Order: sequence, then C-alpha cells, then structure tokens
Amino acid sequence: MTEDPSLKSKLAASLPKPQRFLIHHLSTPPSPSPALYSAPPGQIPEKTTCECHFLSVTIRHNDRRVQIFALEVLVYATQDLITLFVSKADSTGFIHLLKLPKGTLSPLRTISSVFITHLVENRQRKDRQLVVSLFARSQDQYLFPGSIENTGKHVLDDRGLIKWWCRVLEPVLQSSNSDPEPWLKKEPGHLTAKAYLRVPSCDLHETRSFFPPHVRRNPTLLSKWHPNRDPLRDLGGRSPMAPERCLIPRFPDDPKSRFVDELDEELTEPPPDSQKKQSPSKGKRPGRWKSVRSLEQFWELMAFRQECSSGRLVGFLWAVFTPAQVEDRLKKDGPIPFAERVMNRPHKSDGPRTFAPVVQPPFTPPAEQLVDPYLRDADDQGFSLETIARAIGPPAYAPLAEETALVVPVKHYARINRLLLSLDYANLDIAAESSERWIEDVRMCAGKEDWGFEVVGEMEMERNGDGGDMAVGVGAEGTGVEGANTLDMGLVRKKKRGAEGAGEEGVNGNGADGINGGVNVLATGLVRKKPKIK
Repeated sequence: MTEDPSLKSKLAASLPKPQRFLIHHLSTPPSPSPALYSAPPGQIPEKTTCECHFLSVTIRHNDRRVQIFALEVLVYATQDLITLFVSKADSTGFIHLLKLPKGTLSPLRTISSVFITHLVENRQRKDRQLVVSLFARSQDQYLFPGSIENTGKHVLDDRGLIKWWCRVLEPVLQSSNSDPEPWLKKEPGHLTAKAYLRVPSCDLHETRSFFPPHVRRNPTLLSKWHPNRDPLRDLGGRSPMAPERCLIPRFPDDPKSRFVDELDEELTEPPPDSQKKQSPSKGKRPGRWKSVRSLEQFWELMAFRQECSSGRLVGFLWAVFTPAQVEDRLKKDGPIPFAERVMNRPHKSDGPRTFAPVVQPPFTPPAEQLVDPYLRDADDQGFSLETIARAIGPPAYAPLAEETALVVPVKHYARINRLLLSLDYANLDIAAESSERWIEDVRMCAGKEDWGFEVVGEMEMERNGDGGDMAVGVGAEGTGVEGANTLDMGLVRKKKRGAEGAGEEGVNGNGADGINGGVNVLATGLVRKKPKIK
C-alpha cells in the first residue's frame, strides 16, 4: 500500500490547472455498530464496525476561506463484506467564484469520484466483496443550512441528480481495472466491477437513459451497468433462501430502511419453546413478511412510497467489486450460512492466513466512545471492539498512504457535524464566517495547530467533447451555465446514413442531433413532377 498515490496527489492530477482547493478530511476510528442486515431466524447478527469519513472542500476568496462542497461516507465492515455508503453530499453554490471557463469539467464531481475511488482502493480486500451504495434524492440542502438562499446555487432536479451520481461512479468502476491492488495484480481477472441502478416507477429503457452517454455508446462499458437490477442477493455470500428482510441493508436516513421498519411490524414472533407444537396456520414463514414475498415486489411497492411517488424520482445505485478469490468460491461452494462462517473460519487447517501488510493505528477509546451516534444503540447487543475484531478477522481497512485524515473520536465527530448543521451559508459574508468557525472549531476540538492540506490542480483545462462531461446541476455552479434539457439518445431514432456514416452515432456530444452545416436535399428519384395540362 505504500506505493499507492496519496489522496492529495490524486486530486492534484485530476483538478484543473492552476486552481487551488483546501481539503479537510475528517474521520473516526472503526467502532462497533448494529448489523446492517437482519439476522435470519435462529441466528445471531453479524459483527459490524463502522467508520465515518467527512470531506470538506474550501476555496480562498479575498483572503477568506469559503466552503463550496462536502461529502460524507460511512464505511461498514463485516466478515465477508465491506460497504461504503455515501450518506450525504451538498454544495454551497460559491464555486462560481473560481470563474472557471464555460464547458470545463465539474470540479465537484471530480473530487467526489477521486475521494470514493481512494476509499475503495484502501478498503478492498482479496477475500471480501466491496460495495459502494447510495441513493439519489433531490433536495434543496443537505449539509449547508441556508445555502438554498444563495442565488448562485443550482439545485439539480431528480433526473439530473441520478445522472450526476452515475457519472461520479463511472470513474470508480474504471479504476478497478486500471490500478488494481498490489495483491490482486498477480491474479488474472483479479477484480470484477459491476454497477446496478434502480429507479422505482421507471422501466428498463428509462433507467438506461440515466447512464453516462459514453457508457451507452460503448458496448464494453455498457456490459458493466445493469438497469432495473440490484445486487442484494449476491452480496456477502448470503443464502438465496434467506428472508427478504435479511437481504436489505438498514442505512441511516434511507428510504429502504424506513420501508423495512414498517414491514417488520407484520412479523409474527416465534414461540419461546421451540419444541412446542405450533398451529398449522403459524410458523409457516418464519422471519418473512406477509405482504411482500420477493425483492421484486418490494421494489414495486417502493414506487408507491411517498418518497418515490411525490412527483420526484429516487435512484438507488450500487457499484460492486468482487475479487477473483471470492467469485471462485461462490461458484464452487455457493453461499455459506452466516452461523457456519462464524464457527468454521477461525479454525481452518490449511495453514495461517496471510494478508496485505497493514498497520493498526493506535486506538484505545473509552467505553462511552464506542457508540456511533448516527446509528442505533450497539450496546444492547453486547458487542465490544475486541469481540468484533476477533469475529471478522484482521482490520478491514488499510492506513492511508499519508496522514491526510484527521482522526477524531466518534463523540467529537458528532459534535462537529452538529456544529455544521447549526451554521448559515445564505450569502458570501455569512458563509465565509461560518466556514472559518467550522474549520477553527475542528482544529481546537482535535488539539491540532493546523489541519487539512492545499491541492493545486495540475490537469490542463480542456473543453469537453463528450456529452456526459458537461457540468450539470452541482457542476453547473462551476461554469455558471444552466444545463439544457435534451432528449436522450436512446429516445431518438434516426435514419441510418450511407456507407460513409455507417457505425456512427446520430448524436453529438451534447445529446442533440448532429449538425454538420450541410443542406439536406431530396434525391431525384423521390421527386415526382406534376405533368402540365395543355
């Protein structure tokens, strides 16, 4: 991992030259958290740890620091699965202060892709699947209160936001093939990367229209994207016969989680004495819902939920990375029940297990810091950090190549986030004061002289020739240009050209019909002249 480029160098190579950005990366140590997935009847929940990552992007304007973007990612680790959940992302609308030329790539989308890619590369293990999960729901503001009052902030609509996140994850998928982990380079077909998108109430063709334009035009890239599908039955080696409620993760502030909580009210508790004879009408479907019998039915009903049917669309997006070792094991042995994995994994007789060299950061938190305030209480399950570490094996993360992240206890992280939500970003002066206060408060809370690092863009700025790379929504703040609504190429059917134009797409980079300046004339054989009457 020491050869892996740092987050600072990755951002510098991807951002436009010579723009300067201040990056503040805040994180917490892994702490016990409630299991993401419900345990099947008669089994114990999976031991799970969670670490929080918060990335803030700031620029300087007239010798003042102004926040322009923030992103929060939660990293969950179990014995067989690592989950990166993109919790929140928001902008303040002040990126227009950079005065970027029109048509340049969106710096905010680039930063999001680089940061998620960096976390994926540092968390990927050869014996576990990794999934990036998020849901796209358009709102006025998530992290910066009052920012909607800023006239420079362009809020994406529901369709634009789903497309924006698809474009964010596309470079993450490509990075799995271009820069694999060192211990995966030795194996051919080292990593399989796939993307899944579900938009309740949208059919297959409508869902495919959200994919980046260059993906839709490239059959190789398109094969990695799966519209109207989800990977829930294929994650973590879970049994296909497990109840549906055991296949859906419970993320904080997630529409799926709220629906699952409501459906759980239909469950019938099993009798305390397992040897007691049950009534023929009871116990036929232990741990299963009465109204929802399959995942397809679950998604059909999600389309009628208020969050998905109030005139706006909500997109659920996954990027799944499966190492060759895990894929071969699943094909050979199939999913292994969780209880059997817990009993057998520590007692394998095929020699000691070997892992990529990692260094455990020193962490001895007090007992009161072991509770993640963003999740439900984990103390009720009687888990400790040592117990979870023994259950899931070595740490599911590797240290960053450079100490770019400021690690704080969970309770301090919660306090810092509460402070951010109490500030105001309605105009430039107020936003500058709020940004200074937040940065200084974190510095004092962590006891650091200074924190964060400056990134100077090194990429030459180019006008975009691909329709998928024009800045839209959040990215439109960087260009100051309102995004135009254009018909998707999949919805426009154009007559094929002659041999000279065969194989070309009838759509240019902006998604509109191609215009070459020529004049369309009818062939002579198609013109019928009316005979003169003498």
